[in-house]
Amino acid sequence: MAEQHCNEFIKRIEDLAERSRRTNRITETLFLNPAEVAEAHRFLKHQSAVKFIFDGAFPDAERKRLFFLPDYIDPEYFPLDEYISVIKVEFSFSSPTHRDFLGSLMGLGIKREVLGDILVFPDRAYIICAVQIRDFILTNLKKIGRLGIECSTVSLSEIEVPTPEFDIVSGTVASLRVDSVTALAFGISRTKAAELIISGALSLNHLPEENISADVLEDDLLSLRGFGRAKLNSVGGTSKKGRQFIELHVFSKK
Repeated sequence: MAEQHCNEFIKRIEDLAERSRRTNRITETLFLNPAEVAEAHRFLKHQSAVKFIFDGAFPDAERKRLFFLPDYIDPEYFPLDEYISVIKVEFSFSSPTHRDFLGSLMGLGIKREVLGDILVFPDRAYIICAVQIRDFILTNLKKIGRLGIECSTVSLSEIEVPTPEFDIVSGTVASLRVDSVTALAFGISRTKAAELIISGALSLNHLPEENISADVLEDDLLSLRGFGRAKLNSVGGTSKKGRQFIELHVFSKK
């Protein structure tokens, strides 16, 4: 995020936390994008007195809402279904993409921040949304492009999550520096990787990373503009020459 936007965003998060503390009531954001989730996490991990949860309706959701909780609510008993809904969309004879769904929803005048992840299968999809927009979508979303569809509400427990498609890339690196890991992940030279990182093309765990010496840890997610995304899946032993064995999952572009 740009510095000014980041400062404004963190100020908004601070205000919501303070309002929850002052009123002892739930306060919340709409859906945050992955960079905002990461930035909020980075800020809130230093706020030990703040009680909060992130949730996007399923564990690995990318877009999540942030909830600040009063003293009397434990995260385990948080009434998520009062804030997040799931719409199941069924169709046939075509295979609309995530972009098709998002375009049709935006065409109805719906803002992105009231929508969570959109999970697309060959004959069905799940639209995660804020409760307040659910009925509008059910009433007005009749087609995806020219494709006729049927929409219904399902419970949070009925969400199906597609299995990510990825290629496994294994090899050795001189170290777990981000330039070395990026080069192996995307099949480019370390020099090229360093140039792209310095230019601001890389995000590490959804946050910009321009330091070529930054370390990458297991399960860290790399996103390189124009190349795609990869996760450091595992770190093994070292070769006789002292190089580190690693395995990466490089995700298919959608």
